[in-house]
Amino acid sequence: MEANKEEIEQIVEEKQIEETREQESEPKPIETVKKKKMSEAQELIESSKELISKTNTEMEECKIGASKAAEAFDEAKRNFSNTTFKSAETLLEKLGFDYISYDEVEPFELSVDENSDEDFSVKDISSGKFTGFILALLAALVTVVGLVYLALSKLNITIDPKTLTPQTAMEQINPVLNWIGTLGGHTGGNSMVGAILLGFSALIVAWLVYALRVNLKEKKNLHIAKEIHEKSKEYSINKEDSKKEMKRIDSHLRELTKEVSNFDTILNEKVATLKRVLHIEGAFDEDKEYHPSSRKAMRETEKIMQGIEHLLNTSVTKDGKLNFQSVQSLQNARAIYDDYLARIYD
Repeated sequence: MEANKEEIEQIVEEKQIEETREQESEPKPIETVKKKKMSEAQELIESSKELISKTNTEMEECKIGASKAAEAFDEAKRNFSNTTFKSAETLLEKLGFDYISYDEVEPFELSVDENSDEDFSVKDISSGKFTGFILALLAALVTVVGLVYLALSKLNITIDPKTLTPQTAMEQINPVLNWIGTLGGHTGGNSMVGAILLGFSALIVAWLVYALRVNLKEKKNLHIAKEIHEKSKEYSINKEDSKKEMKRIDSHLRELTKEVSNFDTILNEKVATLKRVLHIEGAFDEDKEYHPSSRKAMRETEKIMQGIEHLLNTSVTKDGKLNFQSVQSLQNARAIYDDYLARIYD
């Protein structure tokens, strides 16, 4: 019994597998296998728009973040330079210490704008139906005029536009339609058949022109949509590099602002020491000889000031990218700060 049960289950399982395979092998409707060119083109255009929109949004967010970091750094730099640094410089001057300021080699640069001249936008594509309709009307009109002209020529009827009146025009309609009717194979002609043949001919030509116009436009649209989609992907890749660079600048600016705060703290300590030296030992004169610890405090102050001044005056960016010199000056400043802390807490 147990064996029979297993055989039955196996047979049922095999049958289900076979049915699944048959369903998968069944031909799908043409509409689901092959999309219309216009629909595919529209999908590619929409996809390109979404990609460009997402890329620009992310780029704008990076730019805003970097701009805020730049503003914070600029404010910290300005406040520090106008207060703590200036106080230290004034005290060293009063104590007769010749502080050599950082010599700026090149103009300071801080740019958080993307370095790109390209302005990529995705435009909508037209189906060509409107222009197709206009061309179809013109083709129908040309067909009607052509057949009427041919009929007039064959019937040796000359129409003078100057003497043409609605009455004379109506008199010529039946002969023209009768002759056109003979084109349909009716001996002797028939005005009704001629009118139907004339209208049908115009309709067929109009439909052919319309269909040809729309079909050519769909092919062109699909080609354009594919090109736009490829360009949008290239644009996104290029902007990805710009975003990474913008984030590097943003992170570096935040580190700079933090380091300015660190130097503000330790330089303020030195300012307090120099104030003590000035208060107790007095201002510098030719006969003044300061205590060794006081001269040491002056040298340490100079070292701190040179480190932070070099950091503040080195361009953060160069040609729109993070300046390697600024990265190096940040590392040097950190080394000075760490050394100062190490000597305090050893």
